[in-house]
Amino acid sequence: MKKDIIIHGDVWAGLEFIKDNSVSVAITSPPYWKQRDYNFEGQIGQEESPEEYIGRLVTIFNKLRQKLKEEGVFFLNIGDKYLNQYGKSHLLMIPYRLAYHMVKDGWHLEEIIIWYKPNHMPSSVKDRFTNTYEPIFVFAKRKENIYKDFYKREKKNVVEIPLQQTPWKHTAVYPENLVQEMLNRVNLNDGDIVLDPFAGTGTTGVVVKNLRNGFLSKEVYSIMIEKGNEFVKIIKERVGVEDIIQVKEIPYTWHSAKEENLPSNIDSLLLVNDKHGEVHIAQTYEEFLSILKGMRTKEFKSFHREDALYFVGIKEWNLQSLYYVHAIYKYGYVVRNMLVVSNGSKWYPVFMLSRDTTKVAYKFYLDRVRTNPKIKEERDWTKEEFIGMKVRDISGKTSREGQVVEILEKYPDEFPKIIVVQWNGEASIEFVMHPEKDEFLMEGLRFFCARCNTELIDPYDPIEKNVCPSCGLELWINVETIPIIKEPKEILECVNDLEKSDYLVGQIVDVVYFKIEKNGSSSKFHSLDRINWGASPGARKLVEGEYFTKMRLYRIDQPIVAQYLTLLRKSKNMRIQDVISKFPKEYYHTVGHWFRKDFGGSIPIPEDIKLLRKVFNIHDGLLKILERTALKFQTVKTSVKGKNPGDYIKNRNEEELIAFLKKLYVPSNEYLLTMSKK
Repeated sequence: MKKDIIIHGDVWAGLEFIKDNSVSVAITSPPYWKQRDYNFEGQIGQEESPEEYIGRLVTIFNKLRQKLKEEGVFFLNIGDKYLNQYGKSHLLMIPYRLAYHMVKDGWHLEEIIIWYKPNHMPSSVKDRFTNTYEPIFVFAKRKENIYKDFYKREKKNVVEIPLQQTPWKHTAVYPENLVQEMLNRVNLNDGDIVLDPFAGTGTTGVVVKNLRNGFLSKEVYSIMIEKGNEFVKIIKERVGVEDIIQVKEIPYTWHSAKEENLPSNIDSLLLVNDKHGEVHIAQTYEEFLSILKGMRTKEFKSFHREDALYFVGIKEWNLQSLYYVHAIYKYGYVVRNMLVVSNGSKWYPVFMLSRDTTKVAYKFYLDRVRTNPKIKEERDWTKEEFIGMKVRDISGKTSREGQVVEILEKYPDEFPKIIVVQWNGEASIEFVMHPEKDEFLMEGLRFFCARCNTELIDPYDPIEKNVCPSCGLELWINVETIPIIKEPKEILECVNDLEKSDYLVGQIVDVVYFKIEKNGSSSKFHSLDRINWGASPGARKLVEGEYFTKMRLYRIDQPIVAQYLTLLRKSKNMRIQDVISKFPKEYYHTVGHWFRKDFGGSIPIPEDIKLLRKVFNIHDGLLKILERTALKFQTVKTSVKGKNPGDYIKNRNEEELIAFLKKLYVPSNEYLLTMSKK
């Protein structure tokens, strides 16, 4: 074969077209499960269950193995998926489950490479680490293969390669440098073929073309299989392929993967050191599985709080250890992260686990481990255009979109302070919080003992008694023991200043009506066209469109609100049913959730707070605070408190790692005591 080939059609039919034992290297990244919809029937990645998805890929890759030469290798890049369920989301461990079943199907697993993305996709998650890496599996047809020489020489299974800007609307493009790195690990010869069965935009073909035309002058060619019409056009343009082979779809069958439980011949090992959580780095596979089995026992569960957090790692890991972690879900736990601990060349995993309960959220003190706090950014607001800017309202029962049509009042630096927003059908006067106040809003509300005025670092514990550490007063047992709640003075100044304004915030006003075109996405990245979606959040200039969001002024834990409302209700000798009776009929299934402290609980929206204040005849306190809303300026930026460190942890020894992870769950009083000793 002396040319690159595009096979336009289904992957199974495309593989059927290729001769057996003809491919030296296969490299690909298939559609991830339930991540993206490519809008054609029967697409891979939209199966009903992870097991069906895994079984389908095992079948496809079995066919691919037939196409490899005896010494051939297969580089597989695949990402994971969180299954969102009531209360918590569970990391499904799909890549490692797939690899396990592929090995059972006859593949030889040579290596698992961690691809760390320094400019990874930003994330707003606050109850786990941000995902910053993906695994790349190196499979071979047999133990003696063309990857062996590299592995014996380098023994490096971590690569740090940034995401690459691309001019195509494809959100799952892996960078050319990643493909180049993988192909550098094998000894390609003239006449060798590189296959990509899920070619996408043809990155593999571009790299192969560069190898052929570069200083190495390797006569290497690519075969790319792609079903999408638009992607085929892109491949043709990028790689310069003239001929496209059309193949008709060929039906094929597959079976869902059958998952295994933890091995029964392993004894249990109990970790009962701290009721708030555990950190343990196992040395061996047997020790690691013993810990997982120990977590199933009544002794382990009864010793730890329901909101405890667990970090369990393994130094001498193997594929089986990564595979069996998924089985912990059957025993009442969820996998929240698989952390990768690396020295830059080798790695080992540490799993972050929590109880699968809807009663209480686990403690995760992210602010303690953030890195690189944001340097205050100066922007010249006099040069910014705000008229016509999009406004999203998420403070009510349903979200809505509008646009800024008039600026009534400005801050001294010309940033809008009071504006008119045109919604579909009406317009209203709205207050805008200055971006400089973000750090104070992030600090949030502060709670103080009702007797001695000592600040409470952890204001409410839904599991154990709440006792003031200074005077011993038991808090949250009646309205007299509700902690004193204070707002940041910098925010209060804004609120008080607003009350003196000539404008009534929230007032409906008459403006010239015009229709607002709705956009299908609420993402900050929705309008990106020829910009990679994985670009660094610091490159705000690459993002088309900033906007305002109308939302509650402060974020607060729902159990605190539920306990506060419960004490108010009891002080009025009211049952929950009595409160429900004060609301319209459509609230029948809503009001009860305001008093729940589990994951079924909810916080009343500001318009409902007004009704609650009338029901309880309360005109100050937490209810008044919860009623406050403001427009906040939304842009892609690092938090004022710093960056989430992400799930790739580099250059920490075991002692440093354990200390780092314990910061995430130890009680605040204990943490502050530790910090004061330092």
